[in-house]
Amino acid sequence: MSVLGVAEAAAELRVSPRRVRQMLADGGLAGERVGRVWVIEPEQLRRVERHRPAVGRPWSPVSAWAVLALAGGEDPDLSPVERSRARKRLAQGLEGVVGRLASRADRRWFYAHPGVFDRLADDPEVVRAGISAVADHEVDLVVGDGFEGYVSASNLDELVERFGLDGQAVRPNVLLRVVDDAVWPFQLGQASAGRAVVAVDLLESEEPRSRRAGADLADLG
Repeated sequence: MSVLGVAEAAAELRVSPRRVRQMLADGGLAGERVGRVWVIEPEQLRRVERHRPAVGRPWSPVSAWAVLALAGGEDPDLSPVERSRARKRLAQGLEGVVGRLASRADRRWFYAHPGVFDRLADDPEVVRAGISAVADHEVDLVVGDGFEGYVSASNLDELVERFGLDGQAVRPNVLLRVVDDAVWPFQLGQASAGRAVVAVDLLESEEPRSRRAGADLADLG
């Protein structure tokens, strides 16, 4: 049976590698140390998933991005039925549906030398997100070292190679949300995600300050 490392387990559980290490330390997730590395059997992840509070099945990526587009004041190309459904979902408020919007992108964690953060932020293939976009929306949040961005699936491998991103690092500091090319929602040349998207990015954080900032930003809509 294949086993997973911390970064892979984090991607499967849609949490940060730090959260996985915390779960391993407090017994919430079973794993085994091999030298300095944790290895985790897939069945242990399934046990965690079975005991998670139910938040409803995530919507499809298309539906998730439709809701976010309406939340951001955009006019997405939707049929009358799709538009009505998206409006009903949005009526619950972004905080109420944040778990169901998780399907909009796959979360991938990496380590990068902090010296490349500015280059990542300015790269035309990357859209700033989460903590890296708070300044664009005048969010009152002091952030530490790290970078968050959206990238299309077709550009991920080239980006990883060009910036030397390490997907197996013990302490990652770069979160890339990978979006399928078929549903890529950003405009050509768009540097930063919109207000609604950044609000959801922050609401997904494990940091209470980021979640509060995300809630405040969501309320602005």
